[in-house]
Amino acid sequence: MPEGPQIVFLKEQAEQFTGQLVLEANGNAKDMPFNEIAGQPLTAIKTYGKALFFCFPSVTIRIHLMLFGKYAINGELNRELRLGLAFDTGEINFYACDCRLVRCSLNKLNDWSTDVMHASFDPDKALEKLYSKPNRLICDALLDQAILAGVGNGIKNEVLFRRQVHPESIVSNIPEPELRKLIAACVDFSFEYLDWKRERAEGQHWQVYRQKECPRDRIPLRKEKIGKTGRSCYFCDKCQKLYVHDSIM
Repeated sequence: MPEGPQIVFLKEQAEQFTGQLVLEANGNAKDMPFNEIAGQPLTAIKTYGKALFFCFPSVTIRIHLMLFGKYAINGELNRELRLGLAFDTGEINFYACDCRLVRCSLNKLNDWSTDVMHASFDPDKALEKLYSKPNRLICDALLDQAILAGVGNGIKNEVLFRRQVHPESIVSNIPEPELRKLIAACVDFSFEYLDWKRERAEGQHWQVYRQKECPRDRIPLRKEKIGKTGRSCYFCDKCQKLYVHDSIM
């Protein structure tokens, strides 16, 4: 599933069509008013977490690539088309994704202060929300899009490794200064990830995600599905600290 930096990168690629009229709109997206969209100018493209928004004067389309979504700019894939938009200078096509209409203000729909890549991101609010469910595993909490919109499984694993925090640590057991550093690391890593996408070099920078050996201790990494989300965790038992209550240390 694409994470926030990948969606921002997609936005940057698609912005070449901003200001252009839609010459043709088609696909099999449910309840999509293709005839209404055709002939309208694309006024803006916005992102929120893992979602992409194509904004037109009368309607906005929300696109989420889900687990298996793909897109092609100025090309086509051998898949069933979910949404295709043709412009004077090219086209963008989406496959196996979730496409929905939005007719309300995006400011009402999205809380920009939770998006780790938005200028309005509020780390204090993120900390408050982490503490609102103190008994969660930190590996689950970091994936909560209501707290850290845009953080996905890759970012989660890399940030926990950077901060040397074990994924099974309970939120309430992690000291506040460390929680703040984890939040900041989610932001910093997301922007680094975006730079790597621009350079087409993101695969060269993973330290633990989908890797086999800890780059610090040179021992095998563990890979397990941990927490309620059931997402894979890649971690080192030696250098990532498991935060527990003092009473059981």
